[in-house]
Amino acid sequence: MAAACCVKTAPMTQTQIWLTASVGLYMLAMLGIGYWTQRKIKDTTDYIIAGSRLGWWLSIGTIFATWFGAETCMGSSRTAYEKGFLGVIADPFGAGLCLVLAGLLFAKFFHERRYETIVDFFEERYGSFMARAMSVIYMPVYVGWVAAQLLAFGIILNTLTGLPYQTSIVISTVVVVIYTYWGGMWAVSVTDLVQMVIILVGLVILFPIMLGHVGGLEGLRAKVPEDFFHVYPRSHAPLDWLNYFQAWIMVGLGSLPGQDLFQRMVSPKTPRIAKWSSIGSGVLYVLVGLMPVYLGIMGRIALPDGKPESVLVDLTLKYLPTPLVALMLGALLSAIMSTVSAALLAPAGIIGHNIVPYLKPGASDAVQLRWCKWSIPIIGAASLLIALYFQNIYTLCTQSWGILLVGVVAPMFAGVYWKRATTPGAIAGALAGTVSWIAFTLCLPENYPSNLFGLIVSCIAVVAVSLLTPKAAPPR
Repeated sequence: MAAACCVKTAPMTQTQIWLTASVGLYMLAMLGIGYWTQRKIKDTTDYIIAGSRLGWWLSIGTIFATWFGAETCMGSSRTAYEKGFLGVIADPFGAGLCLVLAGLLFAKFFHERRYETIVDFFEERYGSFMARAMSVIYMPVYVGWVAAQLLAFGIILNTLTGLPYQTSIVISTVVVVIYTYWGGMWAVSVTDLVQMVIILVGLVILFPIMLGHVGGLEGLRAKVPEDFFHVYPRSHAPLDWLNYFQAWIMVGLGSLPGQDLFQRMVSPKTPRIAKWSSIGSGVLYVLVGLMPVYLGIMGRIALPDGKPESVLVDLTLKYLPTPLVALMLGALLSAIMSTVSAALLAPAGIIGHNIVPYLKPGASDAVQLRWCKWSIPIIGAASLLIALYFQNIYTLCTQSWGILLVGVVAPMFAGVYWKRATTPGAIAGALAGTVSWIAFTLCLPENYPSNLFGLIVSCIAVVAVSLLTPKAAPPR
């Protein structure tokens, strides 16, 4: 464990005690929602996709709040503090692009087919072997993503209360695991809507205060290097542009096959709600996501000797009165808790709905539901161990999605939009993309876009093998 995460702190002040109590009440409220929504859970469909009964508000709230997590608040503000706009292309810009593409290209298709998990699609389109392989691929993605959120949670609680870093992460893990375990997708959706409102209010309050402190946008531009506001590379070096393109697609395409996003495309009442709530959330996400980016850059002026990893928390503590500090920290915790709950529920649904029936054919719905629930604390514990030993939230999140980008994106696009895609083609695409990505990462210099190269190899493999195997393995 890095020494920076284990710093001894002074006894809690009255302000810290008051803020800690406020955060404690907020967590109790989230637990209360989770307990209350238990009554809506009758089977795995209710638990995984809320019975496809979400309306407009819950649909928009759960998509936005799930995406607006630690990498958007803590990660992008830290990276913007260090690198400016070019450092945060993957999130919020690429992430917003992902939500818009999901609404335009996939929401109606998946909703009309009544799938419960993304693995159901792969099984119907490519067969059981492909589905089992995809089930395994998804596990490390979400363990890494949950770990990143817990890391951010620990930083906030440690800064706020002075509790030891490890203790802060454990507390956050326990709270989110409990309410997700109780209420499944219903609990996640209701808490997400509440958390979305808190996030919006908190950022809308802090942003203009800090903007006034640095002298407005013009004052900010005058005090920060000009290249911090560049949104595309100014060099003509091909490598810079390849890395730039990779930043856009890392989350922009890499998150499209995500089970958490899939759940939010099939949970609404109608395909129309599924489509437009995703598109609307994507636009809202970019607009609101720019606030942490700008706040991170403002931190270079307001906190010249500050810690990049906690710049948003430090700005809050320094420039807001105590009641507003409680609100803003509640907003940050809301952002993280909503994402953790979604990231826990996603692999749990795959385990209960897909993996258990493979291992135990004929398993009843009650057995599957039991495994969905008990998978949540297991995934939470695995993520907790990773969170205790990682330091960079933004990197941990984006690299988690890199696995889906190189191994799943090409088979998914081909499965939906190319009728000639075959099962051997999809398997070849998944294997070739993943293996080549690992090889590129190990063999090429660190600044080379290994994820982009892996995706290209995956696409070539899907097309080439599908064209070679139409008779041996006719498209399903």
